[in-house]
Amino acid sequence: MSGGFSVRSLLLRISEAGLIVAIWAAALAFGGTSPPFFLVSQVIILGLGILLVLASLRTPLTTIGFPVAVPAALIAWVVVQILPLPTFLAPSYASLHSASSAGVTRYTLSFAPYQTVSHLILLVTYLTAFYLVLLVGADRNAKRRLVYALVALGAFEAFYGLVQYLTGWQQIFAYVKKFYLEDATGTYINRNHFAGLLEMTFPFTIALALLWVGKLSRVAKRGEVNTRLVLSAKELFPFVFLLFLAVATFAALVFSRSRMGIISALASLMAMFALAGSSALSKRTRAAVAVLFILGVGGIVLWVGSDPAVSRFETLGREYTDNGQNRISIWRDTLTLIHQHPLFGTGLGTFSVAYTSVQTTFLTLLVDHAHCDYLEVVSELGLPGGILVFGSIFWILARAVHRYRKTEDRFEGAVCLGCIGSISAMLMHGLADFNLYIPANALVFTVVLALTCVKGENTDFTTRDVEVSAGDRLFS
Repeated sequence: MSGGFSVRSLLLRISEAGLIVAIWAAALAFGGTSPPFFLVSQVIILGLGILLVLASLRTPLTTIGFPVAVPAALIAWVVVQILPLPTFLAPSYASLHSASSAGVTRYTLSFAPYQTVSHLILLVTYLTAFYLVLLVGADRNAKRRLVYALVALGAFEAFYGLVQYLTGWQQIFAYVKKFYLEDATGTYINRNHFAGLLEMTFPFTIALALLWVGKLSRVAKRGEVNTRLVLSAKELFPFVFLLFLAVATFAALVFSRSRMGIISALASLMAMFALAGSSALSKRTRAAVAVLFILGVGGIVLWVGSDPAVSRFETLGREYTDNGQNRISIWRDTLTLIHQHPLFGTGLGTFSVAYTSVQTTFLTLLVDHAHCDYLEVVSELGLPGGILVFGSIFWILARAVHRYRKTEDRFEGAVCLGCIGSISAMLMHGLADFNLYIPANALVFTVVLALTCVKGENTDFTTRDVEVSAGDRLFS
C-alpha cells in the first residue's frame, strides 16, 4: 500500500517539474512562436497528461473534481468545425475543403481545416496544462513552487530585456534580432508579447511583496523599538528582494515601449492595491509600498531616460483614428467577418485565411491577427464560442475576487491577488493585441487560471488525497 502512495507522490513531483520546464522552455524559445521549439513543451505536457491518465486507471491519484463541461464543449465546438458536412448544406457555408486523397470535395465550417486541427492540438495542450496545475497545485508546497517559478521566469525575462535595452546587445541567445532593435524584448521577438508575459508575472511579485510586508508590519507591532526590529527581522530581505524584482520588471515593461502593456500593468496594479484595502494591510503600509515602488521605477526611468517610451505614447492618437491603415481598420474588417459568420465562425486558427475575404486595408500585406483577442476569437469560433471562452475567464476572475475577500489564509490570498492582477492585465491587453495566440503566453495564462481554481492545502500525497470544495469545481 505504501508503495502505491510513493509512486503517486513521485508522479506528482515529476508532473510539477515537467510543467515548470515546459513553461520556461516555451517562453525562452521565442515565446513559443517557433513550432519546432514549442513542440518540446507540447510533448512534455501531453506526455505527462497521458502518463497520469494511465497511472490513474490503476490507482486514483486524487479525488479532485475536475471541471469538464466547458473544456469538453469547447473541444466539441472546434471538432464540429472540421467535420465534413453533407453536400446539400454546402451553399449555406463559404468554406470549402478538398480531400485530394479521396478524389472528392468535402465541405467544412472551417476555412482551413489543417490550421484548425493544429490549433485544436494547441488547445488540448493548454487544457492538459490546466488539469496538471489543478492536480499538482492541490499540494500547497507545490503550488508555492509553481508561483515562484512564474516570478523567476518574469524576473529572468525582465533582466534579459534590460540588458538588451541598456547595452544595445540585441540578441536572443545566439539569434541576432531583426526587429525592435531599440526595445527590450527579452527572449521574445515582439515587444508587445514580451510585455504580455511580464504583465502576467509582475502581479505575483507585487502580491508576494505585500504578503511579506504584512509579516514585517506584524513584527514591528510586537515591540517598542520598531526600527530596530524591522531592520533585524528575517522578513525584511524577502520583501526588499521582491520589491526590487517588481521595480525591475516594471522598468523592463516601460523599456519594451509596449503602450498597452504599460497601461494594462498599471491598471492591474491599481486594481490589486484597491483590493488589498479589504485585507489586513493598513493604508499606511500599502501607501509605503506604493511609494517605494514608484520611487524605484521613477529612479530607473530618469536615470536611463524616458524619451523613447514617451515618444511611443505621442503616436497613440494617430494610430487609433478612423482614417488610414491601422488597428481600427482591421477591427472594422473583422466585424464584417463576424457578421458574415456569426454562429460557427470561420474555424479556430483560420483568421489569416478568412480575413482576406473582407480585407480592405494593408492590401499588400498578410494580416495574420486581428490585434484584438476578443474579435479574433469570436471571428474564429462564432459568438457562442466567444461567449464560452471569455465567459469562462470572467467567471474565474469573479471567483478569484470572491475567494480573495473570503480567505483567511495569507498565502492563498496573495496567490489570488496575483491571479486577479494577471488575468485583469491580459484581459485589458487583449483589447488591442493577440497575446492569447502566442503559445508561451497562452500557456502561462492557462496556468494562472488554474492557480485561481485550486486551493492549495498542507498536503502530503503519501498519506491522503486532496479534495477541492464544491464551490471550486468550476464548470463541472
